[in-house]
Amino acid sequence: MAEIKAAAWADMAESGSVDCSLRAVARRLGMAPSALYRYFASREDLLGALIVDAFDELTAILTAAHSECRAATPPIDPGEAFVRVAAGYRRWAVSDPQRFRLTFGNPVGGYTGTPETTAASLRSTTVLLEVMSDMVAAGEVDQERLTATLSPAAATRYQQWSDRLAAPLPPAALAAAITCYAALHGALQLEINGHLPPMLNGEEGIFLATMRQVVTAI
Repeated sequence: MAEIKAAAWADMAESGSVDCSLRAVARRLGMAPSALYRYFASREDLLGALIVDAFDELTAILTAAHSECRAATPPIDPGEAFVRVAAGYRRWAVSDPQRFRLTFGNPVGGYTGTPETTAASLRSTTVLLEVMSDMVAAGEVDQERLTATLSPAAATRYQQWSDRLAAPLPPAALAAAITCYAALHGALQLEINGHLPPMLNGEEGIFLATMRQVVTAI
């Protein structure tokens, strides 16, 4: 199974696509396409396994970065911890852009995801919410100002989200989390897809400065 998944990643990297076919993967491995069905029942099953692996790798990187900040003596300021966790996120993304595009890019035609891919995605998101929880506990989120910016409808939606979390957060804190998450992903999408000015592309310091500006804004 590991060899099949490695061949699928290689096929996507070679084609520049985030899709794959069992026939192409089988050809790369020197196998009959029918032989792959002993391991993956369909192309969708293979894509799902790749997505779960990618999210689990990301979660491990984010968890390690956050744990390192918490274990530091003295502990890293929660706002700076977000920046360091975001830096880990970026390193994961730029080390293999195909992996980032498969998990966060345009949907693959005919593929809708599974409960397993959704759960894997939420595991990575949970780490970012834990960072936000630390920021709230440290009094680093201007909840009063952020609450004033939320319409009643938006505040209700954030409260509904909070009610579903294992560790609820105030609506203003979740709004701050979305601000951070949107900035993080926006910056990565621009960089990985080559939409930054050439002199800015590939410079980690530009990304870190953007993340620190977002922390200051909330």
